[in-house]
Amino acid sequence: MTTTRLSQRRRFHAGALALGLFAAACGSDAGEDASISPSDGAPTGAVETVTVDDLDIQLTSGLATFDSCNALLTHLQTEGAERVGAFGFNTGGGFFRFEGEIAEETADAMEDEAASDGDFAPASGDLDTSTSAQRVGGESALVEGEDFSGTNNQEQGVDEPDFVKTDGRRIFTLTNGTFTIVEADADSPAVRGSTFVDYEIQEMLILGESVYLFGTGYNETFIDERSFEEDAEVDFAGEFSEEEAFFGPTVQVIELDVSDLDNPQQVSTLDIEGRYLSARLIDGQISLALQSDQHDLGFVFPQGRSGEDSAAEFNREIVLDTEISDWLPDYTLTRNGDTTSGQLSSCEQVHAPTEFAGFGSLSVLTFDATDGLDTPNAVSVLAEGQNVYASSTNMWISTTQWFDWAAMTDDARDLADESFTSQLHGFSIGDDAPEYLASGSVRGHLLNQFAMSEYEGVLRVATTDGSIWTGNEDSESFVTTFEVDGNELRQLGEVGDMGRGEQIFAVRFVADTAYVVTFRQTDPFYTVDLSDPANPTVLGELKITGFSGQLHPVGPDHVIGIGQEATEEGRQIGAKVTLFDVSDLSNPIDVANWIVDDAWSDAQWDHRAFLWWPQEDLAVLPVQNYRDNFFGAVAFNVDTAAGTLTEAARITHVPEESQAIGTTDCTVLEAGFFEQFEGRNNEFEELFYFGMEVEFGGGQAQACAEGQGGAVGLFCERLDWIDSGDIGIDGELELCWPDQGSDPIVRTIVIEDTLWSLSWARAQANDLNTFAAGEFVELPTAGR
Repeated sequence: MTTTRLSQRRRFHAGALALGLFAAACGSDAGEDASISPSDGAPTGAVETVTVDDLDIQLTSGLATFDSCNALLTHLQTEGAERVGAFGFNTGGGFFRFEGEIAEETADAMEDEAASDGDFAPASGDLDTSTSAQRVGGESALVEGEDFSGTNNQEQGVDEPDFVKTDGRRIFTLTNGTFTIVEADADSPAVRGSTFVDYEIQEMLILGESVYLFGTGYNETFIDERSFEEDAEVDFAGEFSEEEAFFGPTVQVIELDVSDLDNPQQVSTLDIEGRYLSARLIDGQISLALQSDQHDLGFVFPQGRSGEDSAAEFNREIVLDTEISDWLPDYTLTRNGDTTSGQLSSCEQVHAPTEFAGFGSLSVLTFDATDGLDTPNAVSVLAEGQNVYASSTNMWISTTQWFDWAAMTDDARDLADESFTSQLHGFSIGDDAPEYLASGSVRGHLLNQFAMSEYEGVLRVATTDGSIWTGNEDSESFVTTFEVDGNELRQLGEVGDMGRGEQIFAVRFVADTAYVVTFRQTDPFYTVDLSDPANPTVLGELKITGFSGQLHPVGPDHVIGIGQEATEEGRQIGAKVTLFDVSDLSNPIDVANWIVDDAWSDAQWDHRAFLWWPQEDLAVLPVQNYRDNFFGAVAFNVDTAAGTLTEAARITHVPEESQAIGTTDCTVLEAGFFEQFEGRNNEFEELFYFGMEVEFGGGQAQACAEGQGGAVGLFCERLDWIDSGDIGIDGELELCWPDQGSDPIVRTIVIEDTLWSLSWARAQANDLNTFAAGEFVELPTAGR
């Protein structure tokens, strides 16, 4: 992206500044002349008002569309002109903080309203939803969920992206910015094709011979000249100096053809202005969610208080001079050597809340993965997005309401700090193109994607009110049920009184039951009956020490919890795995526990790190423990009939004794190499400190040619922003540290009779029955 049009606009305003704008800002009616009125396309809709603690709180429900780009632009200019100030829009970190009275929109309560004829499709009620079976490579090929394990997905048939994938024949990894294909032959594994893609590319989905990679990069643009010079008579100055750079996030989607194992080929790329949120693969169709902010509009800022009014008026003129492309994201598609670009969503497919929710746009796009990347089909909402959940037909995205604290009254600020409201936006993704479905609000904030679930036409949402950051003694957790009514989410029922003074740490919906864990000092494990959505009921409560951060159903009557053990006072002391018996929902019990002091598991906060293989009643999760110097995986035998959870084995990636620590195919640099950079007072001085850190720590620095990299027993990082010619080495600079903990096991996969363990630097075959370590391959660290 460039800023040509923006720079021209700013130069125009700069030239006109001395002649008229300053005078207008000091007292003319120029502001009135520049005013605008909403067109017929401006959003309209009902806003429900409820009263909490003697304060009127507005509750947003429903969205509206626009009949033309002019109508949408008028809406954005109107809202922008009302909210822009001396320092531009009051934004930060991508979150819009609302101005004025709208800042008091913190719905602490929601009236129960019955609705009918929801627009949902049933989600699976099966307990084992960790895999979605699909046949790979023909009728006689391996089947996911039967012959090999896939990603541990939230919903059956809804595949989630991860940095490790397999089709039963090949293992695909994204580590250290490098995409690698490993031939999954337990007797003779081999690294086949490998290509550097980018450090920002961190997830993928696979379908047949196509792999789709996702991430967020940053697009650098330049202001090619100042909009105007600082001038004491003007009292305000331009935000950017000459040749000063700023960065904008860009969603990156890369399509690879992996039919040739030794030579994966990039087929197409799709770049979209914004930040990648998540994606799903359902029946050959990929749905992707992203968040975009408006372009930098070239706002000015005051040099002192005397210039604030002038700067605010000037910024208002900038807003009124914008074009639709300044507000909405563009895309660029490159396929088969041809490049096309355009606006991501047509103006008719952009929706706005009936109550203003920011200038950013939340978008969902779909494409047929069997045909490859193509011109995106997209729909957008002028709102923010954070947590992404998807059923087989719908995608729901939530975000927590943000406020302009400075513009609020003391009463409103106190209420907002204790009673947040989350917005919910739904999109239908079952057809060829996504469609906006409905929006609504729910009291409190959501933990993650598992706080949402869709089942038999009902959306269920688990939330905690009170402060997001610190909690408070009056906080409370809820499960609220919704049904779609037109374009609005109508509340069906709600049950609260869970975890007073605590926050939700884990949620899992299974059919018409919810399991909720709250924590502050102890761990109440709640069971909630949702069989009557209009009357959800807490059936049981179990108080134990510690907490679970992830819950996974195993069989019809048991749930595994992964988290931390804690003292009675709530101090966390180590990793904990619990087997809950929920056969009697009114009386859940913990029948088995596994605890290791001073340890933790990534599976506590990343469900994809957990492996459940029901054929063997086997659970595997990564565990890290610095005290015992263990950074591997632990396998458990789970016997639900006996109510036992037994450690079966510990798997590690410790280098063999025959391999000397530091063995590499790169050229190791001599000790003291970095001393030459001491005191240079430029970008190379940091190399002196990096080098000393590595050498004193027992590591090594090395120069690596194309295709080289890594070292046995070390964690290596490629400094590819350093020009090797500038520092006198042949190859790219790589620094390696002797920290085994930097290369822990992060994923495990079952393929037939082999349990594969993967770290950032290794893929290792382990016998599924004995867990004995077998052959392994080293993964490229950053080879191009």
